[in-house]
Amino acid sequence: MPFDRRHAARRFIQPCCQGQQQSRLVSLFPVHPLAQIIAFLSGGFILSVSLPDPAIAQIVAQAPADSQTSTARQYYNIPAGPLASALRSLASSAGLLLTFTEDQISGKTTGGLRGQYTVQEALAHLLGNSGLQVTRLANGSYVVQKMSTIELSPANVTLPLMTVSAPTLKQGTAEEGYLVSNVSGVGLWDERSLRDTPYSISVVPSDLIENVNAQNMGQIFKMNPLTQEPMIQNQTGVPFVTIRGFQTITPIYDGIPLYSNGSAISVIEIDRVEILSGTSGFLYGGGRVGGAVNYVTKNSTDVPLRRLTFGNYGGTQFYGHADIGGKFDDRGRFGYRANLLYQGGDTAIGEPVNQKVANIVLDGHITDTLYANVKYTYNDYSKEATSPFIYMTERTSIDTSKRYTPKWASNDVESHKAYTSLRWDPSKHFTLRSAFFYQHTNMRVNQIFLNEQIDRTFIPRMTNVPWNKHENYGGYIYLDTRFSTFAVDHKLTLGYSSTFHEMFLRGINNVSRSGINLSLSEIKNMSEPDWGASFGSEPLASAWTVRNNNILIGDNITFNDQWSAMVGLNYATTMNLGYGFYGDGSKYEKSALSPTVSLLYKPIEAVTTYVSYMEALEAGTRVGNTYTNYGEVLPPLISKQYEVGLKYDINPNLLLSTALFRIEKANQFSDQATPIPTYVQDGLQVHNGVELVLTGKVTDNLTIMGGGTLMDINVEKANNPALEGKKPTNAASRMGKIYAEYALPWVPGLNLTGGIYYTGEKYGNTTNTDKIPSYTLYDIGARYTTRVLDKALTVRLNVINLTGKDYWQNDYTLGVPRTVAFSASMMF
Repeated sequence: MPFDRRHAARRFIQPCCQGQQQSRLVSLFPVHPLAQIIAFLSGGFILSVSLPDPAIAQIVAQAPADSQTSTARQYYNIPAGPLASALRSLASSAGLLLTFTEDQISGKTTGGLRGQYTVQEALAHLLGNSGLQVTRLANGSYVVQKMSTIELSPANVTLPLMTVSAPTLKQGTAEEGYLVSNVSGVGLWDERSLRDTPYSISVVPSDLIENVNAQNMGQIFKMNPLTQEPMIQNQTGVPFVTIRGFQTITPIYDGIPLYSNGSAISVIEIDRVEILSGTSGFLYGGGRVGGAVNYVTKNSTDVPLRRLTFGNYGGTQFYGHADIGGKFDDRGRFGYRANLLYQGGDTAIGEPVNQKVANIVLDGHITDTLYANVKYTYNDYSKEATSPFIYMTERTSIDTSKRYTPKWASNDVESHKAYTSLRWDPSKHFTLRSAFFYQHTNMRVNQIFLNEQIDRTFIPRMTNVPWNKHENYGGYIYLDTRFSTFAVDHKLTLGYSSTFHEMFLRGINNVSRSGINLSLSEIKNMSEPDWGASFGSEPLASAWTVRNNNILIGDNITFNDQWSAMVGLNYATTMNLGYGFYGDGSKYEKSALSPTVSLLYKPIEAVTTYVSYMEALEAGTRVGNTYTNYGEVLPPLISKQYEVGLKYDINPNLLLSTALFRIEKANQFSDQATPIPTYVQDGLQVHNGVELVLTGKVTDNLTIMGGGTLMDINVEKANNPALEGKKPTNAASRMGKIYAEYALPWVPGLNLTGGIYYTGEKYGNTTNTDKIPSYTLYDIGARYTTRVLDKALTVRLNVINLTGKDYWQNDYTLGVPRTVAFSASMMF
């Protein structure tokens, strides 16, 4: 029978544990063979034992050499929160032998740690005024004690009843059930514990993205219980994600909001995706009523990384990906990371794709208190035979395994992104954080729109947008101050953030041509129309400018171990200016104060409950030239959200999150009048709902990411009585999803994977006469990890949409066909 460390640990420990009281995981050790045996017991719970002195001595004596060095300085980044979590993080980073009892640390918190410290300094800083101190034994191990306790020596130490756990090297790995304990930062709030953040957040780590062979983030959002499967925008590759019934089209890049046009993001530059479910106006400024998606990019690695991946995204789309990282110097102060991708071939339905990506990262600790990084990404993406937008009066079944467009219907994107950030910790009372982002993008697109006729033929409308230019700027600067008023601790943050996007077009922007009635099978043989000899030769001129500015103040208040609060104000300003198709050249500028307040209560250490309120400013629409009220600027919108939530660490590798919410938003839509409609702002759109997410390891071998969303969404108030009670478009009120991995205990290294994803029905128009059917998708896969020539090798196979289900992602976009993807990654 194959060796199983956890089962072996039970056999080793149970004979000396009969009748002992059960205890929670409270003590941390590095990955020593004996420590492994004791550590990996089921679910993080084991029988408490008093280990015999010889066994203790063996564990202590064989500690890694670097854990014996107390004078070496190392950079730590540990957020404020529970003392137990902070000690685990420190022990993981430093490779410590650290022992403490559950009674000692129960209910205690710490202000966190950031900067260069020796081990002794770091421990003392975390323990602070907790009434505890740490003693370093002659053998290099550490013991937490009450301050009145005399210093111990190896000869007279009797360790308390305890359990042990091997430290982890990285959050979000498959071995940890893809669970991430900290978020990188939410708006002006700095890095903090995911469980102690009063918002509904789901984190997708890079390990999961790689293990499902995701070509783009569409696959990940399809799997996530908080998001609908999105349409991937042809021009940029950015998903149009629907969260809590509202579409989010503007991504966040390392904490800086961007605009969808010109903001192409490749999966190989992503370290994790933090999905915030709910209104985020206070955090990021205008818009994002339903939620926000923060793409956190990769940094240098603490240990050398050399990995090559070869694979296929489906059809003949073969690719190669190199991921290289490490440190330049022995002290680990300066690091690097490089990700390179080349992809070419046809998709599963014969759409030619070519992509080249280069992502370079340099970062380091310039001094013990100053950290900086620089990131650059080049992305060259082209696709032919892009999927058409199909408008049908009836939702008849269309075979998604077929291609319906000619190859000349294509798009091209060339993008340069540069990002830099700086963090300065001059003292324990102050932190300065800043970042700046710039992106330059050139793109072009030929798009086909198909309008169904009574005889089930289609009249194609073809649009050509010649090469145009987009520029995105963004940045923030935040100052954190820490102080106490009587017994209340504060972390006050003052800051400013701004984003700017300008689009440059040629002349009249685009040319459209209409064709004759054709069947679907005939459309892919259409010839490219004559766009005009002079079309696209005009010089570039600014056509659309938009800017969002935010002046922010927030206070993270800790009353005691159980009660805390987060309050803030954002004076948000939104401005836009458009010409031609986008407006008459008049400037639109509105400002509003967006408040937020959250109250957190922890009845026990493993549970955090919260209530929160947040507002968001959203610019009123500048009506386009396809409506009777062309040029009109509708009033700005103020959206409000109320939320109650609970987060529970069922065990150290399993987190349950649930939330009740209500979002109120002014309604904007086309009244669909004939022959020319009017774009109106009419009534109040209300979304009430509940969501639940369970992420992590249910057992030693079973990992799941599952949950669901249930909403009551409708227009509650409207001047037009016909709209009251109607559902908003493209918003499913029911979703239920589960992704699971099972490690076969009798075949070491082999994991079976799969998922079931249900999305309820939705509507394609405001009158709810166009119903988009519900659908259920199935994925299966397998992953095998082994060693070849003493190098780690991982092979992955995934079948997406196993049954070949024909479905609609939204009112005009078809779903993803059955696709078989595979890859092999090897360290070198």
